[in-house]
Amino acid sequence: MDVIAFYLPQYHVIPENEAIYGKGFTEWDNVRRARPLFPGHCQPHVPHPRIGYYSLLDERFLAMQHAMAFDFGVTGFCYYYYDFAGHRPLSRPLELIAGSRDIRNRFCLCWAHVSWYDNRAAQREVFLSQSYSPANARILFDGVRPYLEHPRHICIDGRPLLLIWAPERHPMLREYAEIWREQAHKAGFPGLWLAGVECYQGSPPSMFGLDGMVEFAPNWRLENHVSAPGEEPTRIDYAGTVRFMAQKEIPGYPRLRCTFPGWDNTPRRGRQGIACVNDSPELFQASLRFMLDYTQTVLPASLHYVFINAWNEWGEGCHLEPDQQHGSKYVQIIQEELARIARRPVI
Repeated sequence: MDVIAFYLPQYHVIPENEAIYGKGFTEWDNVRRARPLFPGHCQPHVPHPRIGYYSLLDERFLAMQHAMAFDFGVTGFCYYYYDFAGHRPLSRPLELIAGSRDIRNRFCLCWAHVSWYDNRAAQREVFLSQSYSPANARILFDGVRPYLEHPRHICIDGRPLLLIWAPERHPMLREYAEIWREQAHKAGFPGLWLAGVECYQGSPPSMFGLDGMVEFAPNWRLENHVSAPGEEPTRIDYAGTVRFMAQKEIPGYPRLRCTFPGWDNTPRRGRQGIACVNDSPELFQASLRFMLDYTQTVLPASLHYVFINAWNEWGEGCHLEPDQQHGSKYVQIIQEELARIARRPVI
């Protein structure tokens, strides 16, 4: 059983963000500016002094960060990968991670293909636009190929795992999948295991030419809203959300499960954001336990991966990394639950 955490490689300065948000901008600027917007709203989230407001261009920190995750049982990461027709912002941390001799964590990539928007306004404006074409599909494969060949890359049945964010928002995904499989064959791979990330709607992977799906957490349900219509920010109940996710029917296709420690994207979106309430380490532990048990019971051994959103989405209030409120509690829970699984007799 492996735990894989989604990972945002955003915590360093890039010119694309500076052009919109100002000189020296990183995600930490949003995190620091956050303020409580309703009674009991826990903002800002402050990193534990052990990690601080780090830069992902610091190779020593990357090694320490990955070692900490590994020691607590997060032995895999799913790094968000950005490619706009060969333009690859936020790629430098991935290059450093892949080139490190000290990092042991396995990994896969998730192509976050959607355009980038200015998050400050209610009517968000595009400032980095995505374009889709067969030529761009080949460009993307050329970019990810060195990672797919990496000895620490996660494979399913010998095939490198590649995730695609929100497949229903990709207008040419079936054609892209065919091109990638052809390119993989030419490169000598035994194939690819392509998975869509179920962000907004659940559809069978066959619709997109994929092999399976990865659940994304949280799932949004109107029934779990605890804020009044029109009240800002929107608030959803954590317990109700994880209960809904646990009650999903088993689909007729491979779906890797996912859970989350919390959610609050008001640092990015202000009063237009969405925040979970009533979250706690204890409820996270119950959700993680369910997802681990489900995976061990329902899925074949080759698919014994549970995803967590996320390792370091500080701007979305969704992080396993230690903070000043909970310390290392959330990663300790992962360690405890994996130890429980390991003690269970194999039947």
